[in-house]
Amino acid sequence: MKKAVIIMTVLAFTTSLSAMDLYSAVDLALKSDPQFLRDKNLLDKQKELINQARAPLMPNIFISGSYADTENSTSTNTNTKNMGITLSQTIFDRQKFLNLDQSQLNLDVAELNFLISKEQTILRIVDAYFSILIAQNNLITIEAEKDAVKEQLEFAKRNFEVGTSTITDQQEAQARFDLIRASEIRANNNLAIARTNLEKSLLVVLPDNLPGINKKIKLKNPELSAPREWMQIARDNNLNVKVARIRTKLATLELKKRKIARMPNLNLSLSANNSTIDSTASITQDVKTATLSISAPIYSGGSISASERQAVAELKREENTLEFEMLNADRLAGKSFRNFIAGLSQVEALEAAEESSKVALESNKLGYEVGVRINIDVLNAQRQLFSTQRDLAIARYEVLKAKLELLSAVGDLDLSEVEQMSKLISDSN
Repeated sequence: MKKAVIIMTVLAFTTSLSAMDLYSAVDLALKSDPQFLRDKNLLDKQKELINQARAPLMPNIFISGSYADTENSTSTNTNTKNMGITLSQTIFDRQKFLNLDQSQLNLDVAELNFLISKEQTILRIVDAYFSILIAQNNLITIEAEKDAVKEQLEFAKRNFEVGTSTITDQQEAQARFDLIRASEIRANNNLAIARTNLEKSLLVVLPDNLPGINKKIKLKNPELSAPREWMQIARDNNLNVKVARIRTKLATLELKKRKIARMPNLNLSLSANNSTIDSTASITQDVKTATLSISAPIYSGGSISASERQAVAELKREENTLEFEMLNADRLAGKSFRNFIAGLSQVEALEAAEESSKVALESNKLGYEVGVRINIDVLNAQRQLFSTQRDLAIARYEVLKAKLELLSAVGDLDLSEVEQMSKLISDSN
């Protein structure tokens, strides 16, 4: 069985996908990423803990039986048979009821932690996916720069041969060409690392090229334009804040349990036993017993008072944690909103710069043809265009990430947003 699982895992990992968009990558991660699946198992575990907390409040039924064969010195055999059944029921135990309430709250925490894990998985896979797209784009840009520098080097060599330039021009061009080759090696390595990171999470071999953004995309401004509005939503709806609120309730219940530790507990027990003794004469007895018991601690060596003080300290800690999470959600929402707004403006500015760089390149090409520009001017204009396009690609991916981070900060990130973003990227190809 284990061997079959290993083979299936290897086959899944070595299966190359012909195409994979952003949504497919995230969806696959939610099905196969070990880190996410581990958090999902924790939720399943917590669901069963509620049943365990409820069990002491439900009727408990036990059966018992015994058989003894005794031979004494008079060679008389005595056979004793016992059969019994006991039902016990908690009538009043405030701590057990509070335990059940705490288990329900712990399940709520587990469900929220699962959603947090889902959000983190989405952001992690999106970041890994975009890292590949950025690395791909950087490599394309560097290769274009390499071609441009190579042309510049050949131009310097020809000019040196005909005596119109010095050896210094050729050496400078050679140095620039060697530097760009080093950058190309680094870019190839960065791309390989980025691909490996995503493959380890998805357990598949990625296609040779992932589709990225190749033209202008339309990004809508956020519905709310004031940072404070987003910050207030985050303080109310951020998932970590919700977890902290529930943990504060849990700590409150724990303190309540410690304060009522000296309250009496009331339990009912019903039992029926049948006993048969077979010796010289057979004796059968049926015994039915009903027991109502009450218990309460009188002295516990000071442990009850100590546990109450501990619960007070824990409640204060959870209250401080709640305040911290609210401030942190406030900060994250404000930061993500500003990054998103600034990113939109940056993309707009770089799109304008790209158009200007294209015009500048065409002007330099025309000037070179008529003799008012030299080849270096054309190459520099090309390099400026490539650099602008690289920065524009990075800015587009960064603004998309900022949008997802903003939605995460206000507790509103889900797969539908990833699907829309994936379609936006696909439509730009």
